[in-house]
Amino acid sequence: MMRTRFVGMGLALLVAALLAPSPAAAQGATPMPLAVAVVSNEVAARTLFKYQINSTVARQIVDACVEFARNQQGGPGNYAIFVLAPNGDIVDAHVMDGVVPIGVETGLMKARTALYARSPSRAVAERFPTVEGRLIRTDLGRESGLSYYFVPGGVPIVLENQLIGAVGVGGGNMDEPCAYSALGKVLGIQPPPPSEGRGAGPGAGPGGGRGGRGQ
Repeated sequence: MMRTRFVGMGLALLVAALLAPSPAAAQGATPMPLAVAVVSNEVAARTLFKYQINSTVARQIVDACVEFARNQQGGPGNYAIFVLAPNGDIVDAHVMDGVVPIGVETGLMKARTALYARSPSRAVAERFPTVEGRLIRTDLGRESGLSYYFVPGGVPIVLENQLIGAVGVGGGNMDEPCAYSALGKVLGIQPPPPSEGRGAGPGAGPGGGRGGRGQ
């Protein structure tokens, strides 16, 4: 009887150990190695630029955003998704059915904002909350193809302290969660705490825009 009891306890402890999340799982996925996410040495030798997200990983991020949209709470969503290189070039993009033109344009603008500011577009919106502060920055960067757009949904892609691109999501009602969900799934990049730029900005709904739509 005693031996049976110990055997039962041992099995229970083994099952508990197997089911318990590891420290890495509790803190989020392990980030993808930088070398896996950027272009190959052969490509870099041709372009003279190494730290740029490669097309395979960019497509994985787009696909993860689409998957998020199809399974999001409250019913399927519709998003325009852009993944940019650090110089602003489009590496991959996808516009889901039902996205209106402004959603496409703002998705691209959010990605450009994240590149230009080296921070999420939500953080940019919170940094410059007044109309006056935003007006004087509206035209900054346009000559170089970048921009300031003060709505959540744009996130820089940073691995091992290197900016390798940015993702911008527009047109839906959960633009920023879509972006972070994709980055977490593909790259293991987790959203920053509210103190670093994800707290609700002035008048921001779930997607960061008026009426709960990010645009």
